[in-house]
Amino acid sequence: MKKDTEKLNIPFNKVNKESIIPKTSKKGDAGADAYIMGFKKIVNENGNKELIEINSDTYTLKSLERIGCPLGFATAIPEGYYFKVVPRSGLALWEGISIVNSPGTIDSGYRNEWMAIVINLSNKDVVLKRGDRICQIILSKIYDYEVVETDTMPDSERGLGGFGSTGKN
Repeated sequence: MKKDTEKLNIPFNKVNKESIIPKTSKKGDAGADAYIMGFKKIVNENGNKELIEINSDTYTLKSLERIGCPLGFATAIPEGYYFKVVPRSGLALWEGISIVNSPGTIDSGYRNEWMAIVINLSNKDVVLKRGDRICQIILSKIYDYEVVETDTMPDSERGLGGFGSTGKN
């Protein structure tokens, strides 16, 4: 069993020579910044779904539009771990940029190039540039568990209060 103080080495492979391997800003940071290395337009017409590569160093993302942003690297994540792809808080606050499937999940068996699915939740256009920090990646451990079906649930203080029930008097 691995001790918490041991460092886990994870292979990252640059997809092309311009790619930037993610890195944390400061020691102890949970997330490592990942960078835009391209743009893939999402097309869904008449039931035909495809990603079309856009040959440009910039992309103007319209309000409520989403775009695939290849991140320029692939990984070999050890079994028992996975990465979460999450929004950068500054981009979310100031520009309204988020990750559609947040957190995105990269499983240990995935070996292809990573891509962030970016959405503009603001009411104005946002210009994205190749090389911009677009998201963070956070390593997480998978816990072995088993789903056990039951007819009853143990009591709790909240009980059957439901969504928003903790804010009610």
